[in-house]
Amino acid sequence: MRVSLRIFMRGLLCALAGFQVGAALADDWLPVTPDDLHMTSVPQAPGVAAVILYRQVDRDDSNDREDVYMRIKILSDEGRSYADVEIPYRDYHESVRDIEARTIRPDGSIVPFTGTVYEKPMVRSRAGALLAKTFQLPAAEPGCIVEYRYRHQYAYGWTYNSQWILSGNLFTREVKFSLVPNRTLSLRWSWPNGLPPGTAKPHLEKDRVLLEAHDVPAFVTEDHMPPENELKSRVDFIYTRGRIETAPAAFWRTYGINLWKGTQDFTDQRTAMERAVSQIVQPGDSDEEKLRKIYARMQRVRNLSYERPRTAQETEREDARKIYNVATVWNLDAGHEAEINWLFLALARAAGVAADPVQISQRSEYIFDPRLMNPGQLDTSVVLVSLGGKDVYLDPGTPFTPFGMQPWDRTDARGLRLNADGGVWVVTPLPDASASRTERRAVLRLAAGALEGKLTVRYTGLEASWRRLQERNEDDTGRRQFLEKQIESMVPVGIDIKLTNNPDWSASDAPLVAEFDFRVPGWATSAGHRELLPIGLFGGAERHTFEHATRIQPLYFEFPRQYLDDVAIELPAGWHVDSVPPPHTTDLKVLLYKSATQNAQQSLRLTRELTITFYEATAQSYEPVQAFFEKVRTGDEEQAVIAPAASAAR
Repeated sequence: MRVSLRIFMRGLLCALAGFQVGAALADDWLPVTPDDLHMTSVPQAPGVAAVILYRQVDRDDSNDREDVYMRIKILSDEGRSYADVEIPYRDYHESVRDIEARTIRPDGSIVPFTGTVYEKPMVRSRAGALLAKTFQLPAAEPGCIVEYRYRHQYAYGWTYNSQWILSGNLFTREVKFSLVPNRTLSLRWSWPNGLPPGTAKPHLEKDRVLLEAHDVPAFVTEDHMPPENELKSRVDFIYTRGRIETAPAAFWRTYGINLWKGTQDFTDQRTAMERAVSQIVQPGDSDEEKLRKIYARMQRVRNLSYERPRTAQETEREDARKIYNVATVWNLDAGHEAEINWLFLALARAAGVAADPVQISQRSEYIFDPRLMNPGQLDTSVVLVSLGGKDVYLDPGTPFTPFGMQPWDRTDARGLRLNADGGVWVVTPLPDASASRTERRAVLRLAAGALEGKLTVRYTGLEASWRRLQERNEDDTGRRQFLEKQIESMVPVGIDIKLTNNPDWSASDAPLVAEFDFRVPGWATSAGHRELLPIGLFGGAERHTFEHATRIQPLYFEFPRQYLDDVAIELPAGWHVDSVPPPHTTDLKVLLYKSATQNAQQSLRLTRELTITFYEATAQSYEPVQAFFEKVRTGDEEQAVIAPAASAAR
């Protein structure tokens, strides 16, 4: 296995984790029984649209591959959607190949798949693009069976964070897993969320780890929930070098010492760093001024972790420029995310500021538990500095991150503050809701039932940084469409909108400000001689939040945030405000909703505030949260009444 500096920087120096695969594709399809052909329902899952009859995952971590076999029974028209197959994969360290598929009709006749397999972009992140191989199985009707098989091929050296995910979005009648371990490393496995009822523990048989399960319930997906795989029934495989530690404290001490040594080796370039820092700061600068200047300079370093996918030739040229230490990063003015953070660490120390490396877990991917002893989940870094007697966490290695903040998934995140003794556990701070705001200010006029005018939206803090990060590689057209679609999702009816300014996409600390020409056709509705105007113009995002009466999964809002609306509406000449709804305030301490409508002669002013000061809660807390959002919807749907002057005399 190749152990690169980049893998080390991901927190995998001591325990490299692996995501590769095993076992060759079967030569023949599995036989189909008459009972499966004639099946119309599943007693264990009544009313379902489809069911997984059989699933098999064979993984070989010595040969970097994984073979998957899937057989699905379609039970209703709704279940036909499962004939539209998506196979996700990461672009730069895995591929999907050897796809075969077919449809089996209820009479046993077979329709092989001979169509085209397409490639679909899904998500882009610092870990590369998440793509999907997509195809549509032919002749898939209720009563049919669709089945397909394929191979995941992984790049050499990607043996980490290996998992078997047992729970899927369909009831699974039978599932089998096998794993051929990487023989150069030690392996242990665990099942932190338990196994499906009646499932025997994974066991080693000859050279394979095996597991078989039956009647696995479908996993329920709900809006605003933590990372799915962290909630599902699963088996985690963790590779380590050397002997396997069984006590978490001893495991993390050994891991922390090794990671500390590697970090010190990478950053120990005192002379070069003193020369570099002299080009950034002035002798009379305070510690905060020094850190802000160094931070701003680091954000201008070419960040290889967040660039567009590179061609093979570009990758080859990059590989020729090896990064050995922070001096190399400085000289090249380029590096990956962690390398830029460690350069900031070295420069801060050279400037006389106390600073420590911290390896943390991203909340967007994991619910970190040190008892599981999985260092692959400590997959990113921040720098902890002492400023004015306070601990401040900084992350210049993530573009567009404001000074003193971290990306949302690294807030309130567990991390290991490294030192020569192995380190101590820390938790990064969670910013206040007021630090991440969406402010919508509109100056509109009402004519023929339509609202028309100017809208300015101002995003601050994490609301600005995640948008800049997501759109970093898009062109002007893509960014314009992104901003316009965001406003469309906020208004509960169809709108006409056009971006009119050029927002600053390059800043870290400045708000992201977007200005629009804005029109809402048919916002006012006639009621005799009067017209009714709903006051919740931007309540579209909450229109369907937590509508269900019950909840299974925990609640998850990512980070505290605040929405502030201020809408001025000029009425048509000769019209006046007849009545306005009373102001509303619903305050649950962690959730706040306020709305007010002010009558100013021939105009209305609508103000609204929605503040979410927490980001996670158990399913048992759902009832008051659900009731709160019901009050939000009720408040947004209330209406002001306007009338022409002549109607007052009637």
